[in-house]
Amino acid sequence: MIVAAGLFACGGGKTTETAEQKPISNATQEEPVVKEEMAEPKEKVEEVKVVAKKDGKALIEASDCRTCHKDDTKLIGPAYKEVAQKYENNKKNTKMLAEKIQQGGQGVWGEIPMAGHPNLSSDDAEAMVSYILSMNK
Repeated sequence: MIVAAGLFACGGGKTTETAEQKPISNATQEEPVVKEEMAEPKEKVEEVKVVAKKDGKALIEASDCRTCHKDDTKLIGPAYKEVAQKYENNKKNTKMLAEKIQQGGQGVWGEIPMAGHPNLSSDDAEAMVSYILSMNK
């Protein structure tokens, strides 16, 4: 009797309904996807390139600069505030000092050479110089 009940419950028994059996699923037939073309904008929007300003102070702190330089006190190299007093904060000086950071230098602040940092990008070096030159306030 248990086997007969199991067969009946699983569809093994006959039912009195004559209706067509549907598959057990909630899925519907897929309808074709209609792609709508995007309309051209009436006015062209001019793209604006946004360049994030690099944080010169953070770049200095993450580098080996503090081994030789401090903000207020001469260490091996000049204090950053001395550099800021010597050079006006402009694009020409920023570019020149950034190149000195990358290439190294000697003689401007004494006989001890500053090691070059050739792996430092120009953008990073210029951000560092901008921070240093901003100390002349």
